[in-house]
Amino acid sequence: MAFAVAPPLRPPDSLAGWRRSPGATPPPRFAVVLAASSGVGGERAPPTFGRLREELLQLHAEADLTQSKANSARVRLVRLTEAAENLKKRAATSVRMGKENEAVDLLVQKKKLTKALENIKERIEVLDKLSAKISEVLKGSGSEHLLAQHHP
Repeated sequence: MAFAVAPPLRPPDSLAGWRRSPGATPPPRFAVVLAASSGVGGERAPPTFGRLREELLQLHAEADLTQSKANSARVRLVRLTEAAENLKKRAATSVRMGKENEAVDLLVQKKKLTKALENIKERIEVLDKLSAKISEVLKGSGSEHLLAQHHP
C-alpha cells in the first residue's frame, strides 16, 4: 500500500471568481490518494524506484504545503487577535463617551471574531498534526537517501 498525490485540484466553478487578483495564483492543492497497484490476479505489483521516488517527492510537497498553510493561519491568528483587542478598546472608549449602542455593536463584533479565532486555533492544531504525521512517514522511509540516490 502506498500513498500517491493526485494532480492539483481545480476549484469549483462557483468559487472560480474568489481569487485575490487575476495575476496571482494560489499554491496548487493536491489530493492525497491511497494507491494500491494490482497486478494479474490481484497481486500487488512491486514498487519501482521511479514510482517510490515520485511518491516521496509528492509527500515532501504535501508536507511543505501543510506547513505553509499552518504558518499562514498563525499570521492570520495574530492579525485577528490584534483586531479583537482593538474592538475591545474601542468599545471601552464608546462607553466612556456615552455611546452604549455602539459599544454593544463593537462587543458583538469582538465575540464573532473570538469565535473565528478559536476555529483558526483548531485548524492550526490539525495542520500541525498532519505535518507531523507526514514528517514521520518521510523520516521512516529514509527519503533523503532515496531522493539523493541516482538510479539508472
